[in-house]
This record gives sequence, C-alpha cells and structure tokens, in this order.
Amino acid sequence: MKLNFFSASLCFFLPALYASTSAAIDSTSLETTLGIAGQEAAKYSGSSDYSFSVLPYIKLQYGNYYLDSERGLGFETDLGDGFYVSQALGYTTGRKDRDSDWRQGSDRLKGMGSIKSAINSSTTLGWQVADWVAIEGNLTAPLTDSQGMQYAAALKFSIIDTATDTLGIATTANFGDSRYNNLFYGVSAKQSQRSRFNAFHASSGLYSYEADISWLHYFDNHWSGYADFKYTRFAESIRKSPVVTSNNNTELTLGLLYTFK
Repeated sequence: MKLNFFSASLCFFLPALYASTSAAIDSTSLETTLGIAGQEAAKYSGSSDYSFSVLPYIKLQYGNYYLDSERGLGFETDLGDGFYVSQALGYTTGRKDRDSDWRQGSDRLKGMGSIKSAINSSTTLGWQVADWVAIEGNLTAPLTDSQGMQYAAALKFSIIDTATDTLGIATTANFGDSRYNNLFYGVSAKQSQRSRFNAFHASSGLYSYEADISWLHYFDNHWSGYADFKYTRFAESIRKSPVVTSNNNTELTLGLLYTFK
C-alpha cells in the first residue's frame, strides 16, 4: 500500500534495515531519526498510473520500544535461539475514489466509494536462521473497521553489512481473507452500478508477491542516505479484477536521514 501509519503526514517508507531482523535491541537510550524522501509509486494497489510524493520520516527508538512512520507504535524482543517477535499498533489510510496527495486513490475509481482509514494490529514472528537470512510471518488485523485480515510470509537476506553500508533483499508473499481481498480488489453489484467496472468477486488467498531491495549508506555518525526499490506481482486471480490495470507495480524511494545521538 502507498501509505501506512497512524499519522499520514509522517508516512513515506520503511527503512527495512533499521527494522533489522537481528536480535533484540540492548540500548536503553533514546535515538531519534528524522528524514525526508521522494517516492514514485502507483496511485493505488493495481493501478497503472503513478504519482510522485515528497514525504517526511520520523523514528524514535528506546530500547525495545519504537515509534516510526511505517511500523507504528510497538515493541520487539528476542525470544532466544534466533527467534524474535514484535507487536505494533499502526494505521492504514484506506483508499479514495479520486486522486489524492496523501492517500491511495484515483479518479479512475469514481463510483467505487472510499475505503475507510483504520487502526490495525500487526504481529510479526521471525527466526534468524543465520547472520545472512531470516524467516518472518506477519498477521495484520484491523481494530477500528472490518477491513479483513492480512497475512504475509517473508524471506530476508543480508547481502552487505559493513560500518558504512547495509544492503538487504526481501521476498514476500501476501495473503488476504475474502473480506480484505474484496475490499481492495473486488467490485460489488452496487459498486458496478455506480462505476465503470463489471462486478467481480475476489476469493481469499494469495493476492501478491513482492521483491524488495534496500540500501542504507552512512556518511558519518549522523547523516545517512537510503534507497529502496520494490517490485510487486499480483496473483493471477487478482489480475482478473477490473480495478487492477497493471499486473505489476513498482515503488522507488530515495531518502536522506539524520540521526541524533
């Protein structure tokens, strides 16, 4: 999704390498990171139209507790033997049926109605198999609106990890229940009457695959640069949806960060 978090004004990207799959954080000092980035992304999931945004970033980390623009407000801890878990409260901005500067949406969706924003709960369980690879499973459940459940399974690889550079690759399979898949990719009979789309029912199950490559470069103890490229391929059943006008989506983010230490 284009934007996620409980404050849309703070959203723009997940520095995946800051959210490392390594063991729990031992430091108990507050670390603050601020940044800004440019992002080219699809107007909504499945859209063939793209838009460019300049967006801010914020992250606060205190020991095992964090507050950041992508994961939300949460806690992460080491369970031993390479296993770790995190629990967070986040926010999804939903989708508009018109163009929007800060939410997913497009004029092409006119008549589909808006998908409400919602607070959600995100639970992640991972296993650091080796220094260079981790396996993760995630469950995301809406708390303030019945938007359906999301599930994800991911493999994360650390390619480079030096004092100045970190390069990581992740592959993810995304699943949704019938409620979620129909909300974002389905077209009900009423929506069909109001819009340009034929009715379409999206069944539960896999809705997309993702491949993501992230690079973080430290210029010094405070300044760092960030680049992320994400490729999404929609499942065959989802590609049949009339709201999906592209079988693939890409997302490119370039950012500059400053960490107070």
